[in-house]
Amino acid sequence: MLTVLIRTFLIFVLLIFGIRLMGKRTIGELQPYEFVITLAVADLACLPLQDVSVPILYGVVPIVALFVIHYLITLFSVKSIRFRKFLNGKPFIVIDGDGINYECCKKLNISINDLLELIRQQGYFSIPEISFGIIETNGKLSVMKNDTAVPPSSVPMTIIVEGKFLNDNASSLSIDKQKLLAFLQKNT
Repeated sequence: MLTVLIRTFLIFVLLIFGIRLMGKRTIGELQPYEFVITLAVADLACLPLQDVSVPILYGVVPIVALFVIHYLITLFSVKSIRFRKFLNGKPFIVIDGDGINYECCKKLNISINDLLELIRQQGYFSIPEISFGIIETNGKLSVMKNDTAVPPSSVPMTIIVEGKFLNDNASSLSIDKQKLLAFLQKNT
């Protein structure tokens, strides 16, 4: 039993030390390679804790190796823009003066509903309230407010998303599908 406690303490100290070296970020802010390293480290740390017959070095050596790999990757990404772009990707402007950039959303595999959710999480409820919206390399949305836009007086509801008419939303707003289609045909 004492062996298990000592092993647990050693692995815990090693993990705390390694994670501190990786930087102070939450899981949602990690770059993809950092997330993979975190998952691998978690799995490797469990092996010597679950099975006392596994030598502790079988857990410690790979964990230290992953932290060294993380350090080297971070060092290379600071030094090389090309490597950083390959590893982390690049930010995409998904909202601009013309509204939603559907091509960028497709490249990022983000549905319009997902984008609208991200916008609401930033405290905005309509596209005109935003001058620019950028999906960062970690998947977060950064927003530049449109100071000339008037905030909506009620919660906006989408009626057409990705070419599909949402009957429930339209009926709650008392919008007739045929009248809306006629309006869209007239104004496009």
